[in-house]
Amino acid sequence: MSGVIPTPAVRSQSMAAMLAWAFAALISYASLYPFAGWSGPGVGLAELLTSPLPQYWTWFDVIANAVGYAPLGFLVSFAVWRSGGRLGALLLGGLVCSLLSLHLEWVQSYLPGRIPSNVDWFLNTAGGLMGSALAAGVVQASWIDRWDRWRQTWLVPGAKVDVILLALWPLAALYPSAVPFGLGHIRAHLGAHDFASWAAPIWLSEPLAALAAWASAELPVMTAAGEVLTMALAVSAPCVLACAACRSSRVRAWAMVAVWGMAALAGCVSGALTYGPDHALDWWRPNMWWSLALVAGLCVLALRLTRTALLVLLVACVVAMLWLLNSTGPSAYLDQSLQIWEAGQFIRFHGASQWLGWLWPFVVLGYASVRVVARR
Repeated sequence: MSGVIPTPAVRSQSMAAMLAWAFAALISYASLYPFAGWSGPGVGLAELLTSPLPQYWTWFDVIANAVGYAPLGFLVSFAVWRSGGRLGALLLGGLVCSLLSLHLEWVQSYLPGRIPSNVDWFLNTAGGLMGSALAAGVVQASWIDRWDRWRQTWLVPGAKVDVILLALWPLAALYPSAVPFGLGHIRAHLGAHDFASWAAPIWLSEPLAALAAWASAELPVMTAAGEVLTMALAVSAPCVLACAACRSSRVRAWAMVAVWGMAALAGCVSGALTYGPDHALDWWRPNMWWSLALVAGLCVLALRLTRTALLVLLVACVVAMLWLLNSTGPSAYLDQSLQIWEAGQFIRFHGASQWLGWLWPFVVLGYASVRVVARR
């Protein structure tokens, strides 16, 4: 037993440290997006810390600044706790969040579209300390050890990436899409780029010309049947991924119910953030019932399939969804939603959320393809 017990701790530590670095990069991206208009001499750190309190603020800013750094404080403290440095874990998590926030607030003084604030720095530090305290409580209550035992009992070996991708899916689904949960709609964004102006090698000229012609071509409007099928494939993809991560049919059934719940929650949050709480259910379309019926039928089939077969099915679902989304034009609903997300309070995480919405299906497609080939 002495050679078995340390293994989960070492793995959890390395995963927590890796996620902490990734989350710090995500915060930096969201804080400095869109990385344009650098100008001015900036402000000194002393001036930033002693500047007067802002006259205008919203509860959205308060909550976003406090909650946004809590996961980073949690991950940093958890990684330190599991590596044996328990005395400084709580303080180190808050210190890392405080220093990162202070640095980003100072850098924001060079961006005309951003307003550095000592209140934001204080709230970010408080959020990091809350996350650190939560990590200490989780470790003391042995919840991570329980999670390790549950994972080893109910999930297939090597399913950590599956779990991470599933956790990212509702965050990616927050970004407005042509149809609810339709991730990976990149054609309209590629059409906005002038590929002819790129200083690319000669051997890339023809592929870039073909890409530009494909991205700028006139597209038909998606039909009602196409919308039903696209929504069904979009929800089926995380359901199949959840099944592939689980050992038994019973756990797979509960996992798919959880995915359905995450889909409903993501749709409501996205609608509320975009148009206000009164429009939280605007993501529900009249033909959504048909899509859910198709998803239910596919889920019943997926309960008995092997992991390799499920990964093949996942590849098929993602490829079909990407083809349907990128072979039709965007809707006026999407254009209006993007205009709201690309301005105002959403500028803080618009850049990060749009990349999640674009890249999630492609990452899943690559991951599932590699796993299928490796199992052969």
